[in-house]
Amino acid sequence: MSHTHREIYKAVQGLERLAAALEAPDLASSALPELQRALYALDTILRLHFAQEEELYHNLAG
Repeated sequence: MSHTHREIYKAVQGLERLAAALEAPDLASSALPELQRALYALDTILRLHFAQEEELYHNLAG
């Protein structure tokens, strides 16, 4: 679980960098595909993490 927490943190840091790049007009159009990729990656990591949590809590309750 701590590994996925680290990956989520790294993904959010990457999104912050991309968001800053969107503020620069000359970088905005080139940053959009990278931003989309980063959002898909974060979505995937979060889905995995929540599935792991659900499994863990289900096992503890049962």
